[in-house]
Amino acid sequence: MPECFTGALADMKTHVIPDWLRRLLMRSVAHRHYSLVITAIAFWSTMTFSFPFVAVLIPAVLLSPGRWLTLGLLCGIASGLGAAALVEIFQYMGSEFVLARYPELLQTQAWQTASEWLQRWGLLAMLIIAGSPLPQTPALLFCALGNVSTLGILAAVGIGKTVKYLFLAWATARYPARFIRYS
Repeated sequence: MPECFTGALADMKTHVIPDWLRRLLMRSVAHRHYSLVITAIAFWSTMTFSFPFVAVLIPAVLLSPGRWLTLGLLCGIASGLGAAALVEIFQYMGSEFVLARYPELLQTQAWQTASEWLQRWGLLAMLIIAGSPLPQTPALLFCALGNVSTLGILAAVGIGKTVKYLFLAWATARYPARFIRYS
């Protein structure tokens, strides 16, 4: 692992990713299961919508640029699985519970955009949202409330995120200096 990447990760701003996550990346990069650790983080961050996964993907690729292809592919698939799990959770909890827990969500611009796009274009809109910087959680909630196929969500988010993550991982590995300051 190049020294400049290790230093870059150690110098990262603490508000980008939590310290425990930074330590996990640093400890696991030398192991052969590094890609699986990052994949598990992708699944968890999508399913819990706790933080944007790109904040983990870029440092993960900076630490191990030779794994960019594996990281992009596996993390895209894991995000699709995480989105499908989240939709199942939303459907299980029921719309009343979800709307009582997140009443402000219906008033956000992201909800309005997601609902319009999904009504107009269906799962193609979900694929576009997943591959873009737009927040996907409102779209997933809309899909859950509309009883959209979980397999369709898995495919749409999986494809959208895989394309997005492959591009970001490739760009990070190819042009690391551009990403060190943002990580």
